[in-house]
Amino acid sequence: MYTTKKVKVKPTPELDALAIEAGRVYCKVISLIHKIKRTKGFWLSEKSVRKYMRLRGYNLHSQTVQAIIQSYFDSLKSYFRAVKSNPNAKPPKRTPHFYKVRWIQNGITFQDGVIRLSNGKGNQPIILKSDVKPAYVEMYFQRGSYYFSLVYKVHTPPKRETGKTVAIDMGEIHPIVSHDGQRTIIYNGRALRAIKQYINKFKAYIQCKMDRCIKRSNRWYRLKRIKTKILAKLNAQLKDAEHKITSRFISDCIKAKADTIVIGDLKGIRKRAKFSKKSNQKIHQWAFARLQSMICYKAELAGLKVKFVSEAYTSQTCPRCGNRKKPTNRNYHCNHCGFHYHRDGVGAINLWNKVSGFLLSPVVGAMASPIGVRFNPHLCKSG
Repeated sequence: MYTTKKVKVKPTPELDALAIEAGRVYCKVISLIHKIKRTKGFWLSEKSVRKYMRLRGYNLHSQTVQAIIQSYFDSLKSYFRAVKSNPNAKPPKRTPHFYKVRWIQNGITFQDGVIRLSNGKGNQPIILKSDVKPAYVEMYFQRGSYYFSLVYKVHTPPKRETGKTVAIDMGEIHPIVSHDGQRTIIYNGRALRAIKQYINKFKAYIQCKMDRCIKRSNRWYRLKRIKTKILAKLNAQLKDAEHKITSRFISDCIKAKADTIVIGDLKGIRKRAKFSKKSNQKIHQWAFARLQSMICYKAELAGLKVKFVSEAYTSQTCPRCGNRKKPTNRNYHCNHCGFHYHRDGVGAINLWNKVSGFLLSPVVGAMASPIGVRFNPHLCKSG
């Protein structure tokens, strides 16, 4: 398991030169592989490319050059997997002017809280401060600054054994609704939806202005820079909100002394989305996989197990009598037994019943009202 610490650094000519040199290496790898494929009809292996690149001089550490080569072959492997199902898929061929720079173990020296990142013989190293030697370091450019990602290997704690389970129903309106057998917590997604809505409005507004300009004119490039800058800021706000909501959820699981998190499997939900144009847009912009990924790695760091189960009909089945009815709004009302509850809460309860062995043999009496957790910019782990 790995964790990352970011260090922000102002652009300098030396850092620009490193990013440009990394771009040269990446472009050379692409041109070499595509030239051999075009003329000889086969793909070069990673080992062959490494041997060839050793003969060329670059102002980078040799291990950094190998890391750049490996990053291209990782993309190429993704293409080989994609082309099996999509014959129109194309191999990676973009030649960037700048590229990320990675230092692995042989290029990193650590002594007395100082990290030295080697840039090859005769070149000045980069100096950073750190308490521990990282597994590897990666430098990239974002929003006008260079960032150094210091990646550390961490030991995960032993898995908890408390016998308590928390089930969550994920939704587009409420990103997480959890149930632990006693109480239901709704993590409000109003802030996430507001940011997404503003992103859509801003994209429509700025794209309309760009469409009125001559493509690649000075004004077109200026609007493009504005678009990139503001979208990067909004996406950072969105990611920050998702991190804070998932961290609060994991903290509540630890507080409830749970050892297992059960998540409804949402695979293929976009293919089944056949609603109005507006609803389909929300479904396709719903980043449930990213939220699941955040929950999984944070759960592993906390010593919690994660399980995925089918959530078919969990929001339509009454947890009291087992009658099935599709709700028409956010509240679930059973016509058979009169059970009332929040629709997403019903989904979480049924998921919990399913893994606990109570599905269609319910033990639900008078359920307590759900607890709401609203997002704010200073939301953090519960104390």
